[in-house]
Amino acid sequence: MSPDLARPPVAVRRIAAPGLMEPPGATWSNALVIGDDVVVSGVTARGADGAPIGGDDAGAQARAIFARLEALMKAAGGGLQNVVKLVIYVTDAAFKDAVNAARAAFFRPLYPASTFLVVSGFAFAGLLVEVDAFARLDADLHAAATAPGERA
Repeated sequence: MSPDLARPPVAVRRIAAPGLMEPPGATWSNALVIGDDVVVSGVTARGADGAPIGGDDAGAQARAIFARLEALMKAAGGGLQNVVKLVIYVTDAAFKDAVNAARAAFFRPLYPASTFLVVSGFAFAGLLVEVDAFARLDADLHAAATAPGERA
């Protein structure tokens, strides 16, 4: 690409939230802000001691995850209203109602787009739920208009 056609680089910053630091030697970032986009790595309910927060309760794990996501979004300069897409992974389809109840406790209409997947497991024992999130700091789902016939 010729220098006169080159696009200026987009600012990128790594997000750190209290209590949510990457472990030493981590080969990922918990969250990155790229321009107005926020990309959040898979968030789990793994505690500092390695045990899952909420034990074997998928709803409790999901609530811990959404609280962590909220903390990351605040550290990025936004909030949950800026989340436009969630990808939710669970180890059992039976967890859907509990995870959806946790999601409803943290998000309100207009809800983010979402994908819900059942997987065979996660990297650490006892984890039942993991959530990826994508956000835009210049998008506010609480202020967004809905399509005709839909309720906000």
